[in-house]
Amino acid sequence: LIGVNPGTLTHERGIDVAVHCRSILVELGISDDHVEIRESEAHFDATLYKPKGFSNPQVARLVEPFSTSLGLPICNATTTHHEGTSGFFFTDSKKPGKLFMLTTRHVLFHPDKSANKHYAFEERTGAPQVKVMLLGQAAFNARVKQIQYQINHMKNTLELREKLPVVQLAVGDPAAYEEYVEAEKEKLRSAIEASEMLLADVRRDWLDEENRVIGHVVLSPPISFNVGNDGATEDWAVVEMHATKVSKLNFICNMIDLRSVDSFVLTQWMSPDPANPLFSEYLLNGVLCFSGVVSDQEMLKPSSLTKDQDDDPGIMVLKNGNTTGLTVGRLNTIRSFVRRDWKGQSSEQSKEIAVLPRAELPRSSEPGVFSEPGDSGSVVVDGKGRVCGILTGGDGN
Repeated sequence: LIGVNPGTLTHERGIDVAVHCRSILVELGISDDHVEIRESEAHFDATLYKPKGFSNPQVARLVEPFSTSLGLPICNATTTHHEGTSGFFFTDSKKPGKLFMLTTRHVLFHPDKSANKHYAFEERTGAPQVKVMLLGQAAFNARVKQIQYQINHMKNTLELREKLPVVQLAVGDPAAYEEYVEAEKEKLRSAIEASEMLLADVRRDWLDEENRVIGHVVLSPPISFNVGNDGATEDWAVVEMHATKVSKLNFICNMIDLRSVDSFVLTQWMSPDPANPLFSEYLLNGVLCFSGVVSDQEMLKPSSLTKDQDDDPGIMVLKNGNTTGLTVGRLNTIRSFVRRDWKGQSSEQSKEIAVLPRAELPRSSEPGVFSEPGDSGSVVVDGKGRVCGILTGGDGN
């Protein structure tokens, strides 16, 4: 199959070219093929990056919103100011070759602009797709500025280090210290180069809004409250990822990139009690891959082997959200009973799992929030990578 730009080849000339190509194949002993010429035009299609392709933590943080790691900033392509977060990816054995993503419904169907009714996309019916976009324009511009700021900051730091003389230490090997300083400078140079390449790639791949459309909604029931025997909230949507956006080479697994928080700090957050199993064993590669789920029974009655900062049984969890990034919280026996009014309907009460904020050190500090608006859809996992659920709302501290 030979592709040519539209309007550049006449019908007669095309036949001559095809016959000539065919004769070459026959001369080479290949006689069971045909030669076909079609008018076509090649288009570049952006693909989400591989998160572990950037070993430098500073660069890894910058590439994260454009990678296949979890916590992608997403929105409905028609309401780009109303953003949320991707949950996790999954496949369906009945639909081989397709990759799906779970998030919350209210991220993709604005509650004030969409009817709260069942949605299911049927192929080959001519129905318009509910397109899912990676970053609205304002959010994209903010990410580009963040990369530019980081590059400028690293360049300024390198310039200062180049100007300052290496101060000889009172103890230790001066030559070894000087070698260390040079190695740190080289790390900066490498990070600057990688960041500048990333900036060029991001502008090339994702500047066009159409390139940032990564999938479309295929299924989403109406938002419902007091559902099932547990009286829970139902707020979810399934997105079919466009095949060109996630390549097999760039998708490692369902994983959260942990490199945005210092490993020592993150270990303290996830293991607030000295008796708890250390979280550091999961930090070797800077990512946390998923492995199973935390049962409802365990969430209702956490093991006494893991305790929070108040010495109560609990499960330390984390999520990576569009707004607050990587944060840590804790589950215990507390459940949140939420009463909601929905567009003039009678109010409904739902029971939800409450993720409480972790304590700051020193204890006199304000606790850190677990989530803020824009984090909805984030998947919440424990320190072993077991899924607890997806984030549907929050209440500050």
